[in-house]
Amino acid sequence: MTASEPPRGPTWAPRVLLAGVLVSALDIGLAVATPTWSLFLGQAERHTFVALALTAGVGGAAACYALGHALARVAPDAEGRARLLCVIVFALATVVLYLLTSGRRVHDSPLRVPLVSLVAAIPAFTVLKLGARFDARARAGGSATLALGVLALALAAGVADAFLLRRLYPVFHGTLAALVLVFVSVATWLAPLRDRRSSPRLLAVLVGVALLGLPMAVWRALSAPNVAFVVAEYTGVSGRTLQLAERLLTFANTRGDATDDLTGPRQGDAASEMDAPDLRTGLRLTSRNVLLITVDALRADRLRSPRHATPQLDALADESAVFERAYTPTPHTSYALSSLLTGKYLRPVLDLPGAPSTHVALPELLRRYGMRTAAFYPPAIFFVDAHRFEALREARFGFEYQKEMFAPAHRRVRQLREYLQSLEQEGGGERDVFAWVHLFEPHEPYDPDPRFARGDSAEERYDAEVAAADDAIGDLVRVFRRYRPGATVIVTADHGEEFGDHGGLYHGSTLYEEQVRVPLLWSTPELVHPFESHAPVELVDIATTILAALGIPRDARMRGDDLGPLLVHQEGGPRYAFAEVGDARMVTDGLYKAICATESTACQLYDLTRDPGERRNVAHSHPEVLARLRGALSGFVASIPDVEAMAMAGSQAWPEALARAELGDASVAPELMPLLGDTRATVRAGTARLLGRLRHLPALHTLIRIRDQDDDQAVRDEAALASLALGDEGSSGLVRALVSRPDTSLELRRRGALVLAARGDRAGASVLDAWAADASAEEGERRSAVLALGALRAAASLDTLVTLLSDVRLGPAAATALGMLGDRRAVGPLRRKLRDERYLPARAAEARALTELGDRAVIPLLWRYLGMEQPVPGGVALLGQLGVLRRPSGRGLVLGDAPGARVGEWVCAEEGCEPRTDARVVLPSSGAPRGAVRVVCAVRSEREAVLTLLDVRREVQAGSSQVTVDASGPLEVLSFAPAVGVTVDACVVAPAQRELPAPPPEPTPATPRP
Repeated sequence: MTASEPPRGPTWAPRVLLAGVLVSALDIGLAVATPTWSLFLGQAERHTFVALALTAGVGGAAACYALGHALARVAPDAEGRARLLCVIVFALATVVLYLLTSGRRVHDSPLRVPLVSLVAAIPAFTVLKLGARFDARARAGGSATLALGVLALALAAGVADAFLLRRLYPVFHGTLAALVLVFVSVATWLAPLRDRRSSPRLLAVLVGVALLGLPMAVWRALSAPNVAFVVAEYTGVSGRTLQLAERLLTFANTRGDATDDLTGPRQGDAASEMDAPDLRTGLRLTSRNVLLITVDALRADRLRSPRHATPQLDALADESAVFERAYTPTPHTSYALSSLLTGKYLRPVLDLPGAPSTHVALPELLRRYGMRTAAFYPPAIFFVDAHRFEALREARFGFEYQKEMFAPAHRRVRQLREYLQSLEQEGGGERDVFAWVHLFEPHEPYDPDPRFARGDSAEERYDAEVAAADDAIGDLVRVFRRYRPGATVIVTADHGEEFGDHGGLYHGSTLYEEQVRVPLLWSTPELVHPFESHAPVELVDIATTILAALGIPRDARMRGDDLGPLLVHQEGGPRYAFAEVGDARMVTDGLYKAICATESTACQLYDLTRDPGERRNVAHSHPEVLARLRGALSGFVASIPDVEAMAMAGSQAWPEALARAELGDASVAPELMPLLGDTRATVRAGTARLLGRLRHLPALHTLIRIRDQDDDQAVRDEAALASLALGDEGSSGLVRALVSRPDTSLELRRRGALVLAARGDRAGASVLDAWAADASAEEGERRSAVLALGALRAAASLDTLVTLLSDVRLGPAAATALGMLGDRRAVGPLRRKLRDERYLPARAAEARALTELGDRAVIPLLWRYLGMEQPVPGGVALLGQLGVLRRPSGRGLVLGDAPGARVGEWVCAEEGCEPRTDARVVLPSSGAPRGAVRVVCAVRSEREAVLTLLDVRREVQAGSSQVTVDASGPLEVLSFAPAVGVTVDACVVAPAQRELPAPPPEPTPATPRP
């Protein structure tokens, strides 16, 4: 800025104050006029921004006036000041333009330097010609015309900063912010202001307060990560001020000064509370290359285990931070990997009304800051609820380079090597790289490479696939670090895998450790020293930690914690980890875990230290622990709509209670009642819908009144649906009319048909049939429609249900519905499907349906599947139901019907017997299979227990289940050890069978997407 010697007396104060107010007004005005304002989460964050904008504006103006004062001291005359300023402007413009032309296309151009010099001379020459004239006009009392003209330039620079190349090229935006400050300061210097000598002290105090308040405003903004992100990413002068402060703090940290880490999670968020008393400095990567490897369905207990399936991972763990309590947010690949790459809990987010279809992912942010990004993954990662991830799938998470194709683990090594070689060949080898490789082994079906064979059982074949993935991981790490020395390597899994640990198989069905706990290794040579952490961490923490370690701002709605301080200092860490599946949610502090139903207050509590297998529910003996964990879970649920800031109605936010209820928080039901009187029809309708879904009976009387009296049709419709769901038969006619009304929305018609079906009313059967067949509908909703068709015995839906048998996800529900339908025409399709069925849930449903339909041809299929390593669930009971076991033979018996076969002490009831002292069963020789056999017994127990059969101990789950023991036939006696509380209903001796072979592999696309 050219300036005469700053006006003596008090004149400097009003000019600095006016300039600061104008700069901050421009910053605030542009924030309000753009989407920036909506990114702040509440008024408190907006107030923080306003305070920062005001103090940054005054501080910047004061700096400009200080520069003018320094120039006046160095050069005594106007011409000298103009020449000096010309040199300064030329030097600064040259540096800025040189940095702006550092891109790959013009970096090596021989014309770069002369063109930069030529363009930089333009503003320098302008300052030389106009500086003395402006100086003279300012000495002569100023010029309103000139002041307004320069102020218009400031406005143009501010608008360009806000709208051009947004969030790209920091040098460009920093220059524009500096020009705003300079232009506004010049404008106020030229303004014909009167010298108000009557209040010099007041003006000086105001400016002083603003300058002293600047550090406090900066500190407050940096302490709130969402504010820091939004301001730094989206606003002008205040954003550049905040970035400058962050760089100064980072520089101070690298000099060894202890400073609070200011990139952590949002304060007060139950999902992000950190247990570190001193966060200090976090991780700052010197090599900015990162390789992320995820392994599908890899159990955490396979690392460093006696099975010796992971020698490469074990070696990597020896040089890594190993997180022993790492959790997936949902044990489904689509939700888990999408949550990992977006840093947010996508399942509850997508359950919110008005949920956005787009989400900022880690690769997109990395690309904005100049990194190369590449991904290697199979299309199957979007298998569950694929329609919910359409935007992420189309955008491919924002990766620059993708290989979306099926490929074995060893082929991924070659693909990664070829990609890194291509970077070297095209001259991009100096660019930092983020690469993600997802290995599909060891996902079911377990069909391992023969080189890693370990046996024929399901777990042995699983371990063989784990070994194949492990071998590839070793090669992936070596290849990446060969091309990118010192690179960070992160290895984890999307979820675990169950092998009967809690009576189930595969994944996506429970929140027990075997399904939700995953391995997590972080290796950064020389910066992260090997250690083990037992802090509860999550997959959503990975993206935010990478961003913080690279010094890249996170997206405002990312929820993960920055694990950098934990990685560096090996202490502290998050307080809680969360997960959910179906109608249940989980929270753990690493010592205890609570699993709670989403729409009730029922919870289980497990002591993970003393009971790592989660066998004993200690909720009653540790009520204080359960209360604390439930409070954390409730806070987490409440934080989802708060952070997402979605579902707006008019100018007022959607009530928090409604959002919590939408996420299944049953405890919030009483808080919904007052919302039935809200002035907004959308709120009243949403409240009625959720009160019905939560089965809140105290609301019935009010819902009936609203159904009859509300002046909004949508509200009356929702109240009628809710009233019928709560048992008011008087609403049946209204709901029938609603379902058949042509102007009713499809979503409302479907829900109405479902409510009618729950009351046994077939009026909406055709709607349910179309819903079940709609491949674009949500999977859980389609399953509800399928089961409702079966309950209604809707014979017209036979063809739809038979078609759905081939759907892997809906097939078991379709088989169940066909059994309920009672139509013998379903026998043929069910039998054909069962003959080659590989999935246990589907086998059980199909066998049960055929049994209900009275098809005795299912008997040999049941014998076949009971003889396999994983017997068909419920198969023994089905054989008993078909009468096969009523007469004892060498193939089995129903214990309650065979008193002559029981030897020793038994306590028998109507259906089964409890073994006591010397309990045995003598089997007749007729029909006894020879060779290898499997003894499968159907048992019941009120609690988890142990049953010893043929001297082999087997854990028994609470409720009804089956236990299996391998033996050699023919068997003449089945011996049982005393098992108080365990009832044996029936036993089967079936010839041992091999599992069905895996299907052929998916075809590999001939030309994968580049």
